[in-house]
This record gives sequence, C-alpha cells and structure tokens, in this order.
Amino acid sequence: MRASSDDVVRGTNDDASLSRLSAVTAGYLDDTFAKLFVRRPMRRNPIINRGTYLRTSALDKLVSQFAAVHASLGRPWQLVSLGAGSDTRYLLMKTSGQQPRKYFEIDFAEVTTRKAMALSKPSAQKLLGTAQPGKGGAELYADDYCLLAGDLRHFEQELVPRLEQHGFDREQPTLFLAECVLVYMLPQDADRVLRWTSTHCPTAGFIIYEPCQPDDAFGQVMVQNLRGRGVELPGLSQYPDLLAQRTRFLNLGWHGATAVDMDQVHDRHTAAEELRRIAKLELLDELEEWRLLAQHYGIVWAWCEETKGDGSTASQPHLAHWQLPDYSTTTI
Repeated sequence: MRASSDDVVRGTNDDASLSRLSAVTAGYLDDTFAKLFVRRPMRRNPIINRGTYLRTSALDKLVSQFAAVHASLGRPWQLVSLGAGSDTRYLLMKTSGQQPRKYFEIDFAEVTTRKAMALSKPSAQKLLGTAQPGKGGAELYADDYCLLAGDLRHFEQELVPRLEQHGFDREQPTLFLAECVLVYMLPQDADRVLRWTSTHCPTAGFIIYEPCQPDDAFGQVMVQNLRGRGVELPGLSQYPDLLAQRTRFLNLGWHGATAVDMDQVHDRHTAAEELRRIAKLELLDELEEWRLLAQHYGIVWAWCEETKGDGSTASQPHLAHWQLPDYSTTTI
C-alpha cells in the first residue's frame, strides 16, 4: 500500500531522531534523552552529524536568548513547539532549570502516542512529575508541559482552543518553534499559522528551520532525492530562499525577521573553540559537499512586540536585539 503524504511526513521524525542520537553518540551533542526515541541506533555520516549539531546549537542559542530577555524583565513566558516530533528540548531545559512557565508540543496523534509512551520511562517521568494522559494515550498534561495531538492545517479552529484549555495565555511572551514543519504544508495553511500568531500574541518570537535554494543544481538534486522518498515540500517553491522567508514574516505581521543559512551559522555564529572541538570528533573529507548542503538549509527567526500608544516598545530590552552571537572576528 502506498504511504500517504502525511505518513511520509511523520516518517521524517524517525530520521531526525536517528540523526540526533548519532550526533550524541559521536560526541557532538550532550543529550541523555535522545536514546528514548530510537529503537535501532544508526551511525550517520560526518556531514549529517555536523549539520545536526549546528542546527541544534543555533536553535538552543536563540531559545536561550528569548528566555533571557523575559527573565531579565521578570516575565513568565511559554513555548509552543509545532510538529515537535521526538524533540527532547523540554527535558533538557527542565534538567537545567531553564524551562518556560509552560511548554506545549503539537504533532500528529501517531507521533504523540509514541512520544507519550517514551516519556513514561523513569528518566523522563521524574522530570514531568504527575502527568495526566488523554485522548487514548495520545496526549499528556503536566503542570509545566502539555503534549497535544492535532493537525496544524486546522491550527486556529481546533488547536488554539485546546491550547487555551490547557493553559496557553495569549498575553504572555510566547516562542513558537517549527523545525522542518511549515515547508511540508501548503503555503496558505502555513501562512495562516504565522498570521494568527503575529496577530493574537502581542509579544512573540517564531523560529523556523527549513531547506532553501531549490533552483540551483544542488537544490534540484536535493529536491529530486526527497521526492524519490515520497517527500514533497509544497512550501519550498513559494518561499525558496532566505530573503523570501524574511519577507514572508514581515508581510504576515511580524515586526522584524532575520535569516541565516547553516554555512553562516558554522562560520560566523559558532565559537572558535567549538569548531576546534567538533573538528576533532571525526574526519570530514567531503568539505565541499558539506558547504553545499549547509547553504541549502537555513534558520529564520522573527519577532513582534507590544508597543505603547506613542509607538515605543512597552519594555526593554526588546526582541529587536534578538540575534545569534557573532564570532566572525575570531579565528579558529
């Protein structure tokens, strides 16, 4: 039986889990929870390991900076992870004491059911505390964590009311996170999510990680290879590059947006000592191929912030200064 497009998208979560555990095993990342979501570990090649490390590291920095802005103001904040899959960020943040007031995760019921089972294991359960299952085991509700089953194509009609039922507060600073999620949706469906969040959340940030540059030679091969696996990327042709992504956010009501590809993350936004450390972990022969791949994935982060009647920001420091650290003046 031919897998549906939704089945294929759900399958990409398994690839991401394998890649994360591979990067952990190779020493790139420190994540004791990655193994909870993988039955048969597999060693990925150095290109994938390095890419997984840079993606995770950059997103962690942006999340930490968003949290720091609001911690400095004494304001509670919340995080909503869209298409969260088997992401372990909540567990890692809870371990370090940096978790938000409430951490929400949303994905297809087939994915959340498996995640809820993994989170019942002792190492995760002791962090969750008392968690109430729901929806036949597809959901979990804890004091500072909520796992919801749902389809992002019905975000406003079905998911927003359920988020609010479980403690989501539109007035609190909110960070939305979507790693390789919106690109699988029709552009109009994804744009509705982006417009709703900018319109209804006065102070918010949104981070996406997605492929880009599908029209050059490497990009065409990348898209064909994905299509050969049954993976279609409806959003990629509509928003093919980082400039288009930045413009997208601005057109959908966000006050500002920044975008970098993973090659820039490596060269400009990773500390020299970290580059030296990961270079020692394993030999990377295919440097040119790594550069090409890194130039075809990017991170975009956007912000909006409530303003006073005179147009000034309601509080300082504000998210206009929300950036990745720049190490470009240092040498390896």
